[in-house]
Amino acid sequence: MSAQQTRAPLLRRIAPYGAAGLAAIVGVAIWSGTGSQSGADASRTPANAVAADGASAAVRQAALPASAALPAPLVGSSAPRLPLDSGGHLAKVRAVRDFFDYCLTARSELTAAALDALVAREIAAQLDATPAQPEALDVWRRYRAYLDALEKLPDGGAVDKIDPEALQRALDQRASIAHRTLGDWSQPFFGAEQSQQRYDLARLRIVQDRTLTDAQKAERLAALDQQMPADERAARAPAERQRAALDQIAQLQKSGATPDAVRAQLTQSLGADVAARVVQMQQDDASWQSRYADYAAQRAQIDAAGLSQQDRDAQIAALRQRIFTKPGEAVRAAAFDRSAAGTR
Repeated sequence: MSAQQTRAPLLRRIAPYGAAGLAAIVGVAIWSGTGSQSGADASRTPANAVAADGASAAVRQAALPASAALPAPLVGSSAPRLPLDSGGHLAKVRAVRDFFDYCLTARSELTAAALDALVAREIAAQLDATPAQPEALDVWRRYRAYLDALEKLPDGGAVDKIDPEALQRALDQRASIAHRTLGDWSQPFFGAEQSQQRYDLARLRIVQDRTLTDAQKAERLAALDQQMPADERAARAPAERQRAALDQIAQLQKSGATPDAVRAQLTQSLGADVAARVVQMQQDDASWQSRYADYAAQRAQIDAAGLSQQDRDAQIAALRQRIFTKPGEAVRAAAFDRSAAGTR
C-alpha cells in the first residue's frame, strides 16, 4: 500500500478528534461570555463568576511556578468557577462539567499525567483545603473514565448523523457509559444534552418520514417544539450557540475557505479573539494530522522490515520522538497507534 493510500483511512480515523477539539475551543468561547446570559442562574453561567474573579485568577496564575504555567490553548483565559451548595460541597450541576471541559481544551498538548496535574492545580486554586476539593477530584476521575470509554468505541464513537437508528444506538450506548462511569453525576453532566439529542433525533425522524407531506412535517415539527418547556429552551441556548458555531465551521471547512475567511466569518459570531483561536487550533490540528499520516506511513515501513519486536519498538519510538517534538505530541501519537491497532 502506498503512503498516499495509507494516509486516507488514517485521516478519517483522526478527523473526529479534530472536531472534538474545535468543539472544546468553541465551548471555551461561550463560557468566557461570548453570548449574553444576563440574569441567568450563576450555576448555569460560570463565565459570570469567572469575570468577577478575574483579578484573583490573575494573581493565582502569577503565583504559579514556571512548570505549572497554563498550556498554550488556555493562555489568556481563566477556568470557570466550581459551584458549591449551601453546605460547602460540590454542587451537582452542569457547571462542574464546564470546568473540566475547559481543562480538556488543552488535552492534545499534555500527557495524561500532565492533564491530571493541571486539573488538580485548577481545583486547588478554587477549593484548596475544603470538603469540595476531594469531591471534585473524584468527579474528574469519573469523567476521565467516561472519556476513556468513549475513545475505546469503534472509530471513537463516530456515527452516521443522518441515520436515525444508528443515532439511537449511539445515544443509548453513550447514556449507558455515562451512567456506569459517572453514576449520579450522569444527569447533571449530560441530562440536558441527552434530552437535546433525543429532541434532535425526533426532529430527524419527522423530516425523513416519507409518508408525511411537507405540511404534515411542518405541523409535527411545530408540535414537537411546543412540547419543550420555556425554561428548558433557555437552558439549551448555550448549546445551541455552540452547535451553530460548529455548523458554521463545518460549512466553512467544506467550502474550502481560507483561514482568513474562516476568521472573518467567525469574528461576527464569536468575536475576534475566539475566532483567531479557533483558526489557530484548526491549523495546528491539520498540521498534526498531516504529520501523523506521514509518521504512520514510515511506521508501516518499519513494520514490514521483519525486525525483532525489540528493534521494531525502538525504531518506532525514535521515529515518534523525531516527528512529534512538542509536549504531549508523541504520547498522543502512541495513543492513536493503539487505537489503530485495535481497529485492525
